Amino acid sequence: MFKRLLNECKIDLTLRPEGALLIKSGLAQVSGVDMAWVTVDRNGAKEVYLPGSSLKGTIRSHAERIARTLNEFAACNTLGGKRDKQRSCGSALDDMKTKKKQVDLSTPTVYQHSCPLCRLFGNTWIMGRLATEDAYAVGEAPKPQQRDGVGIDRFTGGASRGAKFELEVITGGQFKTALHLQNFELWQLGLVGFVLQDLRDGLVRMGSGKSRGLGKVVAEIGDLTLHYIGAKEKIVEDDHLNLLGAGALFAEAEKYGMVKDDRLQVPKGEATIKDSMANLRQTLTFSFEAFPWKEIAPKWVSYAQTFKDRLDQYRGGGD
Repeated sequence: MFKRLLNECKIDLTLRPEGALLIKSGLAQVSGVDMAWVTVDRNGAKEVYLPGSSLKGTIRSHAERIARTLNEFAACNTLGGKRDKQRSCGSALDDMKTKKKQVDLSTPTVYQHSCPLCRLFGNTWIMGRLATEDAYAVGEAPKPQQRDGVGIDRFTGGASRGAKFELEVITGGQFKTALHLQNFELWQLGLVGFVLQDLRDGLVRMGSGKSRGLGKVVAEIGDLTLHYIGAKEKIVEDDHLNLLGAGALFAEAEKYGMVKDDRLQVPKGEATIKDSMANLRQTLTFSFEAFPWKEIAPKWVSYAQTFKDRLDQYRGGGD
C-alpha cells in the first residue's frame, strides 16, 4: 500500500512569528552568539528559514496533546517501560522481533501495532503519512536580532553567576510552506484539522525557549487540495462529494487494521472541482473555511476514543 499513491491532501501555510522566535542551528559556535539561528544559502545570501523537521516536530507534539486529551492510549509513551502497554511503538516492535521471531513483521503488521500518532507521523519501523516542506521567507527575509540571557539559580531564584549566554531571535517576517498528507485515512485528516485550527489561533509554539516566552507563531492557512489517483468511484456527484480515505481505496485495508470502507458524503459547497487525465486524477480545492471539518472531525474523535480496544487486540503487555 505504501508504495502506491491513492490520495493526497496538500495544505498551503504561511507562518508569521508573533514576538520572538528562535530555531537553533544545532552547530557548535566557535565565536559569536551561543545560540545562532539556522540559515540556508538562498538568493545569493544566507537567510533564516523554518526547517520542515522543526515544523513537523511541533505539529506532532501538539497532536499528541490532543490525542491524550481524548484517550491516553491514542499516543504512545516514548519513556514507557517494557511492561507499559503505552510504551513507544518502536520499542514494542523491537520486542516482538526479539522475542517472537515467528511473527512476520511485514508492513501490515507494523501498521497494526502502531498507535494513531505513529500511523500518521511514523516511527522507527514505518514511514509517516505527513510530510512538511521547509518554510522560506516571503519577500525579504528578516534579520536575526541578538539578545542576552542568563541562567537561573534553582535555590535562590536569582541570576546564576557565570551563566550568561547570547541568542539570536527574529520578531517578524512571513514564511511560506506546505503540508502533504498522503494515503490518508479520514480520521488522520480530522486530527490535522484540529492542529491547523490551533495554529491559526496562535495556540501552538515552536522552536527554543518556549518556557521563556519565545516561539509564538500564527498560521494563515491557504488552499487545501485533495487529489484522488486512479479511484474507480466518482468523487463528485450532482449535489455532494464522496470523500474517501485509504480504507475505501485499498483492497487490503483490513489487513493493515485500517478503517474499512472509509468514506464520507458531504455537501458540494464551495469546492473548486477539476477532473483531469481521463479520471486518473480527480482534484478538489477548498479554502480552509469551506472545508468540511465539521463532518470530518468526528471521524478522529471516534477513532481516538476507541483505540484502546484496537491496542488490546494487536498488542499485549510487555513480558
